[in-house]
Amino acid sequence: MHKVMTRVLEIMPLANSAIAFIGDQLSLFKNNGYETHLICTPGNGINEFVEQEGTRYFPLVIPRAIKPLRDITNIWKIYCYVRKHKIDIVIGHQSKGVLYGMIAGRLGGAKYRVVLAHGVLEDTMSGLKQKIFATENKIMSSFATHVLCVSPSVMRRRVELGIDKPDKQCILGKGTCNGVDALNKFNPAKVPAEITESIRNKYHLHKDDYVVGFCGRLVRDKGVTELAGAIKLFKEEHPEVPVKLFVVGDPEKRDALSDETINFLKESNDVIFTGRVDYSEIQNYYTVMDVFVLPSYREGFPTVALEASAMTLPLVVSRSTGCIDSIIDNETGVYCNIEPESIVNAIMVFTDEEKARSYGNAGRQFVLQHFEHTKIKNLMLDFLNKISSMN
Repeated sequence: MHKVMTRVLEIMPLANSAIAFIGDQLSLFKNNGYETHLICTPGNGINEFVEQEGTRYFPLVIPRAIKPLRDITNIWKIYCYVRKHKIDIVIGHQSKGVLYGMIAGRLGGAKYRVVLAHGVLEDTMSGLKQKIFATENKIMSSFATHVLCVSPSVMRRRVELGIDKPDKQCILGKGTCNGVDALNKFNPAKVPAEITESIRNKYHLHKDDYVVGFCGRLVRDKGVTELAGAIKLFKEEHPEVPVKLFVVGDPEKRDALSDETINFLKESNDVIFTGRVDYSEIQNYYTVMDVFVLPSYREGFPTVALEASAMTLPLVVSRSTGCIDSIIDNETGVYCNIEPESIVNAIMVFTDEEKARSYGNAGRQFVLQHFEHTKIKNLMLDFLNKISSMN
């Protein structure tokens, strides 16, 4: 415990992201001698969250899009907050949290400024646009004292793009910013059989159906278009397998799917489209899946992949940044190219029930060993202790 209390401010654009990606780290920090602060956009559950965590909360609407006047005003407000509360460590999450945190933190005199790099947005860009975003992130990295990356591939990619100097980079174990609760929440032994059965009945799943699962934002970056194409192709090439695509998530306007893909997801007899599911119940939905597929174009470290592995599902993921770190190839899952034929071939691997069971059990052990939430949050505490003890 520190003799002089160290003040930590975390800036996260969205309330639900703060709850998911920071979680009960704040109360752990508080119990170990830190004074904690949070800035994020108001949202459902945030007031209960900050009260539970015992953290000081400054509500601030943080737009996702670039809005120069609003952004300058917000940076000024955060600068004033940093000065008023004598913040020692500023941690900026996601692009807007990083932009605000690194500028306001540096101007406000925060001794340590941490970019928490959740991913590499530039991965799905090219040409001038990629150069502009990479340059912006390079400037923010230069304002930071540390860059905490959520996966080894994010670290490599940011160096390749010239964003970070390697000596600024660090990582929590094998990655992620908060891990997953594999002991209590994402644990198949904790889901009663009757709940699984009720979900199967609700969506008219038959015992012989081979259920291919997807969970996440329904956008092009996630490879949803290619996954939909894979299901169509699967039906053509393997009519003997009663495949069902089980999709958990909502379409988004940003990076939106085509009308053709949306209509297929909502209207096809081969697709079960649940829409958004409350996070408190999400673990139950994994129990009706036979394999989990994430053919994403980019990730930071896909939490859904860890959730699915913790629930003993074999994985099919792309080799994209972030995804490549989420499995042990040919042990907990297999890689696919982001194209229907490759996805179909990878899915077919796990129609072998014995192989699916073996990979799923290995995946749960992989998560328990490296990504269990308690381990990750203690690594984050170690990180704070290390940087706050520097001269």
